[in-house]
Amino acid sequence: MTDKLQDISKQDLLDELASRLESGVISEAEVSALLQQSANTTDSMPTPAGPIARLPSLSIMRLLYVIGAIFITLGVLYLVSQIWDDLGTAGRIFITLGLGLLFAGTGSYFMLQDPTRGLGTVFHGIGGCIIPGGALVTLDEMGVDFDSTWPITLTIAMVFVFYSALTLVHRRVILTFWVFANGTALVYLLMDSLLPTASGEHYDYLTMTIGISYLICAHLFRSDWNERLTPLLNFFGAIGFYGAAFSQVPDRVVMEMLFPILAFGGLALSVAILQSRLVLVISNLAIIAYIIYFTAEYFADSIGWPVALILLGFIIIGIGYFSINLNRKYLRA
Repeated sequence: MTDKLQDISKQDLLDELASRLESGVISEAEVSALLQQSANTTDSMPTPAGPIARLPSLSIMRLLYVIGAIFITLGVLYLVSQIWDDLGTAGRIFITLGLGLLFAGTGSYFMLQDPTRGLGTVFHGIGGCIIPGGALVTLDEMGVDFDSTWPITLTIAMVFVFYSALTLVHRRVILTFWVFANGTALVYLLMDSLLPTASGEHYDYLTMTIGISYLICAHLFRSDWNERLTPLLNFFGAIGFYGAAFSQVPDRVVMEMLFPILAFGGLALSVAILQSRLVLVISNLAIIAYIIYFTAEYFADSIGWPVALILLGFIIIGIGYFSINLNRKYLRA
């Protein structure tokens, strides 16, 4: 009887661990470190049996889920394109917005009833691809006037609120991802709606602001249930910020002077605060891009392009050596 109770308790613990791994509250690295510490303490084998042996199969399962979701999404889109002209207004709304909401509802059901399997993530992934487009199709079928972007802005705002509410309920990474995707689109649409005559410079500064907000969220999400989004946010945050800033360098003297400060500042932040190799690499690429631009703009004609290329080569090698040392000293652990 005691052995049976122990088995039930053990199974409950394993199910709870799998659920926490799936939701991102606990990372696989933390489980590995705990098991390794336990192994060292008890002088047991360095590769313990138990939940860690299930991690590779879980990763393969998630990969199959992703591949299956991609095929389903492509199949739905292709089917819709084939029968689109034969559908009436109600049919077009149902096969886009209705189908997206059906997938989202199925995803929420699985997240509540069977959170360890990951099927809820799959269905919410498919639904997130369909719902925004379905909402816009609904606007078009209802005969809404698109002379301004306000109808689209308000529609995407409702989708953003919808996924924000789902995130508060389920606390899953896929829902947070759709919050960021729809929230980013909403910010750009708001800019276009509020400032129809906004110039490219305004959008550059907006993109830089969004990039900074991505990096802040990535830092806050470390050791959180959204930790899996950290690399994605670091990548798009750094790319968006430096891409928008660099696009202003040729036309604005102020940004030409500030860009190297921003690039080296990002290099320092990637090591001191963000602890991100992605940001470190992108900051290095930003520095290299600026050096190439500055050399071509001011020195290529005076010292000759071949000599400028040689100097560039040595500078890039030096930056690479410096970055590798930073990575080994501060980020490797």
